Amino acid sequence: MKIQISTDYAIRILQYLHMHEDKEELHTAMKIAGAIDVTYPFFIKIANILKKKGLINSVQGRNGGYTLGQPAHEISLYDVFVCIEGELLVNRCLEGRPCTKGKHKNCTLKEFLSEVQKDLVAKWSSQTIADLAN
Repeated sequence: MKIQISTDYAIRILQYLHMHEDKEELHTAMKIAGAIDVTYPFFIKIANILKKKGLINSVQGRNGGYTLGQPAHEISLYDVFVCIEGELLVNRCLEGRPCTKGKHKNCTLKEFLSEVQKDLVAKWSSQTIADLAN
């Protein structure tokens, strides 16, 4: 399993906003993109997804910028993962489809993969953006 680079940058955007949280200051796209070393267009693409899911807020205009949409201690890494990539599935058989095209009623591989998936979701859910900053 390999997370998308956009998930990595989404986490970094949220970390940046948390670590530079100031109720008086909005952080511009150019400032954040430069700080986390991502191109401006890629930042905007990721920021728009985060904004749609309520993880960040944006204010448009000359003095606009970004802030966190929720407290950092309430945003789990799994929230970010799902926001960018969708639900975590380590194998397509965990989508509820029959195992190996219905050839096996009791697939031990599916049982193993289900446990792996549960462990991954639990681990990603147990860490928040605030935890990463400490």
